[in-house]
This record gives sequence, structure tokens and C-alpha cells, in this order.
Amino acid sequence: MLITASPAAAKLVVFDVGDTQGIDSMNPIIGVTVPAYEAWNIQYAQLTEKSPSDFHPTPGLAQSWSSSPDKKTWTYKLRPNLKWSDGRPLTSKDVVFTVNRARKEQWLNYTNNVANLTASAPDARTVVLRSSVPDPKLPVLDSYILPEHIFGKYDAKAITKYDALDGVGSGPFVLDKFVKGQFARFRANPNFYGGRPKVDRVVLRVFDNPDAMVAALKTGELDAAEDIPGSAFQRLREDSRFQTIQGYQGAMQEFAINGGDGLKKPHPALLDPRVRQAIAHAIDKPTIVRRVLSGLGRPADTLSVSPNPEWTPAVPPAERFDFDLAKARKILDDAGYKDTNGDGIREMPGGGQPLKLRYAVRSEGDTGQPTAELITGWLKQIGIDTTEKIYDDSQLTELIGKGDYDLFAWGWTPFVDPDQMLFYFTCGQVSHDPQDPTNYYNDANWCDKGYDALYKQQKVELDNARRVDLVHRMLLRFHDAAVYDVLYTYPDLQAYRKGLFTGWVRQPAKTGPVLFTNSSPTYARLAPVAVAAGGAGDEGGGSGGTIAAIVVGVALVVGAAYLIVRRRTAYERE
Repeated sequence: MLITASPAAAKLVVFDVGDTQGIDSMNPIIGVTVPAYEAWNIQYAQLTEKSPSDFHPTPGLAQSWSSSPDKKTWTYKLRPNLKWSDGRPLTSKDVVFTVNRARKEQWLNYTNNVANLTASAPDARTVVLRSSVPDPKLPVLDSYILPEHIFGKYDAKAITKYDALDGVGSGPFVLDKFVKGQFARFRANPNFYGGRPKVDRVVLRVFDNPDAMVAALKTGELDAAEDIPGSAFQRLREDSRFQTIQGYQGAMQEFAINGGDGLKKPHPALLDPRVRQAIAHAIDKPTIVRRVLSGLGRPADTLSVSPNPEWTPAVPPAERFDFDLAKARKILDDAGYKDTNGDGIREMPGGGQPLKLRYAVRSEGDTGQPTAELITGWLKQIGIDTTEKIYDDSQLTELIGKGDYDLFAWGWTPFVDPDQMLFYFTCGQVSHDPQDPTNYYNDANWCDKGYDALYKQQKVELDNARRVDLVHRMLLRFHDAAVYDVLYTYPDLQAYRKGLFTGWVRQPAKTGPVLFTNSSPTYARLAPVAVAAGGAGDEGGGSGGTIAAIVVGVALVVGAAYLIVRRRTAYERE
């Protein structure tokens, strides 16, 4: 949004981004939402960053690195004269603090990356990471380095409760103000190792209504928008004022069935894999993509664990759960689930409890309820009834952690390396603590020792081809269990106003989005473009107005709810 300030006012360049998602926590240890990772990407640097083109490791806080012959010891040399945004020196001690505390205390968003690592600091600019096992992810340490002088004040319990509103970071921007469910405002970091950004402020604004967000983009209240509804995206494509981006990075939507290994048990019929398979055959994925996403998606068969398609196996045609109501009915008939009283609803074998399932429907976003309407209609046609109850994402997270559900639909955006998504569905990530059911990621409530054994093998396999084969075997095993019917993969639908800024970076190149990516490189590279009224802007478009500075304190009119698409690194996250 570009508004001319009064001559007496301080002039700042502000980049305003709208989204239908929200930051659940500014603390990188515990937050889980995609927008939280966007905020951390611009506030906290990592040892190595990822190339915008293809994710290969590039210098971050470390300017160089080397490994021992066995690849178990990695030595990083930090850039000279690094500083936190508050002026304090950023040294190898901060890295050692982050890695060793995270490992010892099993920080939620760190433990999978640091579980086998020990960090030491021979000097202020040298970090040595020693892994007890081969680690194919290294030299990339996909974790944010935190300031010891801030986070080190808190013990193991308090650090997970810390709101992290201190505004101290090492990225291009650091937090200025955060109002949960409304906005997060960031100011340029003068101590950023890449140089002070050309933009003074970044504001991530939350809208509870996607149409209102699109309207704000059209009126110039926003410079860019993320998670645009498919129908509105199609219209923006035809508007010469905007550049639209359809960026793929592995995001998926799944229909989950409670696997029964959590704190509470689902309907007993769902413990039977034949029932789960029948349900999968009753879901018409192409119709969901066409009617719910306006065709802007791709029907999928199995878990998406990376934006790199080499990790996704092809499910043999005979094993796919293609839409086939007759086949679904036959599976249930053969398994003994019959409608014995003629009410249209099947009962457990031998009579008794009817197949009436609890469907938890997400209230955020614009896909949850229309998806539920379609799926419940198909289930009714095969003799399965449902009761739907609507939950916001905080409520649904707790519900899933307790295992107190039968069905739900939600989504993920994966990391670049598949390990993190694979890790979520190990037995150890099923919640078993009734006092804290939310700090685990296995939302299928499914435990399989064969899957876990393969996971441990791929985690230490340095040969890429062998590792790809192990991952394929894991994902096919997960597919066959039918606890997670992946409905589709879908793009980030984004748009920005032409002629205002240069520096837009797609990640990965050519196919990815420009915002809400794995490492969010666009923000550090944005620069305002001085364009005469009616002149041509970047991307060949026209801006219809003159670029000017914007006054801090512009009213932020935002919604109070937010759509959460979970990612661990979310992108992964990635």
C-alpha cells in the first residue's frame, strides 16, 4: 500500500501483505502455522540458507562449512562482525546454545533436526556440529538460531511459554508489534548481514474473510495477498493492475481417519482397515478439486513430503483408492457391515452400533465446509452417516491431540527435506499425555512399527537413491493403511500490485510462490520503484499512481480469525 505522507510526517516505505492465515506464536520453539514460519523467516537467520532457485544450501550466518570424511562432523565459519538487531554480538555461542538446549529439552520444532547433534564453539566465529549418526540433511540445519541473551533467561518450562515479543533477531526484519489474530508489524534490521533492507516496514495482516482481503488488494490497502480464493484469483488474472502467481511447493489437503492409537478411540468400525479403504473409495477427488478449488489443484494419492517430486511414489493403479461407490459398498458388504433395519445406515457386523461418524469441520478458510458437504453426501450413499461439528483451528488441534474425533480434513505444507513430514507420523509423535495433547504432530493417531523401522533407516542413509527408495516404501505403507486420504495438492495463489516494488523472487524458480516460501527471500530484496503516474512498472504493468512513502500508523483494519495450514518448517516449512 502506497500513500503520500504529509510533509511534516516521517516517511517510511511499508510493504503490506494480506493473508487469511494467522501467526499462532512468535516463539519459534512452539508455533506451528505457516504464517508463523513466514514471520520467523524474516526475523531469524539460520546457519545456512537455501537457494531461491532449487533449495541448495547457500551462506547464511555461516559463510563457509566443511565436513569430516565420514560426514558426521561439520565445521562452520560464521561471517565476521555479526550482530543481533539490538547491537549485541552474534557469535558461535548463540548457535551452541540453540542446538544443545533444543536437543536437551526436546523443543517441539527443533528436536527432529538436533536430536543427534552436539554443538561446540572453538572460538567466537567457529561452530562444530557432531552427529552421532550419519545425517543426510547436513550441512543444512533447518532451525532458527536464537539469541542466548534473550532466550537463555528462561528455564526449560518457561521458554516454551515465552511470547517472544522482544523484537531481537538476525534476519532482514524484526518484530515491532504483534496483535494476535490481527497483524504483525516488522521493522528493517540495520544489523542484517545482507545490509539494511530498502523497505522500512513489513506488515502481515490477517483477514477472516478472503473476499475482504481481495477487495483490500484492489483498493490499494494491500500491496500483495496470499491464499486467494480460486474464483477471485481467476478474476485477478484478467486485471492488468496485478501480477498473479500460482506457486507450487508441495502443499496438500488430506482427509484424516482416526487410526485409534491415541488417547481416545474412534468409532470401532474405523479400526478396521477395510472400512477406511471403503471410505477412501467413496471420495471423488477430481470433483472436490473442480468444485471447491475452481480447478486450481491436482488430485493426489499419497502424502506430499517435499516440493521435490522425486520423493513421491507412484501408487500402482490396482492399489489406488479411486472413486468407486460400487466398490466401496462391496468392501463393506463383504466385511459384514450391513443395514439390518433398513434405515439406510449400516451397523457393525452382527448388528448393534450404527456407522455414524463424527466429522470435525474446520471453520477457517473457504474449503472446509464445502468439502465436508461433498464427502458426507458420498458417505451417505455407501451407508455411512455423519454428525458434523464446526471447530476453529485451536479447538481442532486440541481435539486431534486427544484423539477425540473420527474424521477431519486439514492440510500441510512440507519441508524441502522429507524427513520432517515423515517424522510426524512416527509412533513417538502420537499424543499420550492427557495434560498436554497438543504438542505432537501425528494427527492420524496411527502407529506402525514397520513404518518406524523404515523411518530410522532413511534418516541415516546418505546415498540419495537408496534413501528415495526407503521413503517410497514408507509412503506406500502409509497409503495402504488408509488413515490419511490425501485429497489434492494445491498451489499458493498470490497476487501483487504491479509497478510498486521490484525484487520479487519465486522459490523454487519458475514454479514456486513469491511469498510464504521455504526461506522467504523476497522480503530482503524488495525495493520501491519510482513510477510516474500512468508510467510502466515492473513486470510490464502499470501502477495507476505515484510511488510514495507511507506513514507509520496507517490504520490496520483486519479480521479476527485466521486459517491455519500447518507446516513444519513448515516448509517447510520447508
